[in-house]
Amino acid sequence: MSILKSRAARGLTSTMVLLGVAVAGPVATAPAASAASGSCSGSVIDTVKHYNYNGTHVATSYVYWDGTYNCVRSDKVGSYYGVSSRMSLTLYSQKGGADPDNGYFKYYAGPVKVNGQNTCIAFELDMWNTSGADMLQDRVPAGGFNHCD
Repeated sequence: MSILKSRAARGLTSTMVLLGVAVAGPVATAPAASAASGSCSGSVIDTVKHYNYNGTHVATSYVYWDGTYNCVRSDKVGSYYGVSSRMSLTLYSQKGGADPDNGYFKYYAGPVKVNGQNTCIAFELDMWNTSGADMLQDRVPAGGFNHCD
């Protein structure tokens, strides 16, 4: 099973599970962990604050490691928290894998996850304001990769 799942695919899976419960009657099922929790497993190994082009803190990203996977979630802060606007969060593996999450979000983008064993990672967060203007493009680290296992 591929670790690369789009938000749409996760939503479709959850919808199919719910429809299955409605048709089949009461059956004990659990939604996909990533869709249910909206968070990452493991320990936080890095916290990155993101500032827009005007110098305003607009998001904070949390990088997790669980011994196998790296995972990132980017939370909106300040006046953007709770307001739907476009975000794009992509986690890259130095081995070539990537997991993107793109769309309009009120609170956070992600989680995105890649196998982090025997490799290094990098991530990029892009944000647009409510008018659709680009206000942030932040690659972490700025050049290369970090958090090598």
